[in-house]
Amino acid sequence: MREMDVEQFAAGRRENVAVVDVRSLEEFVAGHVPGAVNVPLERVIAEPGRYAGQELYVICQSGGRSAKAAEALAAAGAQPVSVAGGTAGWISSGRPVDTGAR
Repeated sequence: MREMDVEQFAAGRRENVAVVDVRSLEEFVAGHVPGAVNVPLERVIAEPGRYAGQELYVICQSGGRSAKAAEALAAAGAQPVSVAGGTAGWISSGRPVDTGAR
């Protein structure tokens, strides 16, 4: 499983690669990385093959859930990168967040 920290993610994020936020809907609505889509961890774990062959950034609150999701996704043939530090790191670094469902 590949991993990068928030600084690496912010500097090297490719716009054509999806950002999957694996937190709960309530957490996601409270604030998320702009452009991220919410797919709760339970759903990713239940259907990892849905992302086979895709490159993805996977993010959660601090990095634990995104690492679990990335492991499952990689085993199913996806190319995930877990963002260590997660949304909490993104917010504490002063970067913008979106709110609401997406």
